[in-house]
Amino acid sequence: MKAAAQWVCAAVGAAWLCHGAPAAAQWLPDAQGPAIAVQESAKSGERIYVVEQGDTLWSIAEQLYDDPWYWPSLWSYNPQITNPHQIYPGDVLYLSRRSAPAAAAASKAITHATSRFSAPKRPQVELVRRVGYISSRDYRESGSIESSREERNMLGQLDEAYVRFTMRRCSDESGKDKDPDAFVGPCVRDGDRYTVYRVEREVVHPLTNKIVGYKINFLGEGKVLRTVRPLVSVLVTRSYSEISRGDLVTNVFEPLVLTRAMPNKVELVATIIDFHHETTAAGQYHYVYIDKGADDGVEKGNRFEIMWRGDGLRRGQVPNLKDYPDEQIGIATVIEAYDRHCLAVLTNSVREIERGMPAVMAKGF
Repeated sequence: MKAAAQWVCAAVGAAWLCHGAPAAAQWLPDAQGPAIAVQESAKSGERIYVVEQGDTLWSIAEQLYDDPWYWPSLWSYNPQITNPHQIYPGDVLYLSRRSAPAAAAASKAITHATSRFSAPKRPQVELVRRVGYISSRDYRESGSIESSREERNMLGQLDEAYVRFTMRRCSDESGKDKDPDAFVGPCVRDGDRYTVYRVEREVVHPLTNKIVGYKINFLGEGKVLRTVRPLVSVLVTRSYSEISRGDLVTNVFEPLVLTRAMPNKVELVATIIDFHHETTAAGQYHYVYIDKGADDGVEKGNRFEIMWRGDGLRRGQVPNLKDYPDEQIGIATVIEAYDRHCLAVLTNSVREIERGMPAVMAKGF
């Protein structure tokens, strides 16, 4: 028998609404897992929970059933939730499998009020992983590992590397140099943390053929020890792979970033430049590069609608393409906005996304 949980339930229409509050409820065994015994409605007897800010199926299952791994069963009770990673405040969750009378089930009809290509425009929060990418500007300002204290080619954790940055002097608050012999890179000081990386390949705009950034491989992290010479001493504090001479260092990256959808302040028409992964097409949760950035008014959390037109069977091979209506086939949420482009994650897609497709940022979306 599990410990008693603190919940309060109140009648809402034909069902009962449960929220956490100082009230006693008893855990009872169930054929499909533990459940909370509550008073049932005289009409339906259904138990429901209204999603609150910050809730996930994992956290709700942990609170209600004392077992976060019960979330797939909770999801199975709610077929209206198409993506278990995206639930929103105000969504209604059924806490047990619904059983409607046969007559009532037969009388229900399926209706489509909107196109399936129209994704709901509601607030969302995405927890995404920072992928290996660096802008052209950060690449130019990166330091380079020239040598090391250790007598070997490959470096790892707790080894000390000597890094050369773009040369300029570091001044104190009075504007005078602390040490006339102190050469450091841009904004480099003792104790600063950096990410060690290696370039994999260039990201090239499909229309202009210009380089907009670089795909990179994260190798580890380092901490600046001394900046009194042109070669800066950097201690490797963490290594994910072998580090060698010629590898680069840049500002530290956080491995995970929480991105909250922000209303678009400007209206833009952009283009999908490239995908992060080596693939010919992309889908939901893939990372894409878009050719509009901070200089154009793009901010972290803005959303682009990926547009398409044509015949689904013949794709774009139709003589009168301009006669076809625009269809929204995906939504990309901006993770990071650079000067003239941005990195985004596809949070929704109904068909494959291809390079060169238009991406529209509608004002207020």
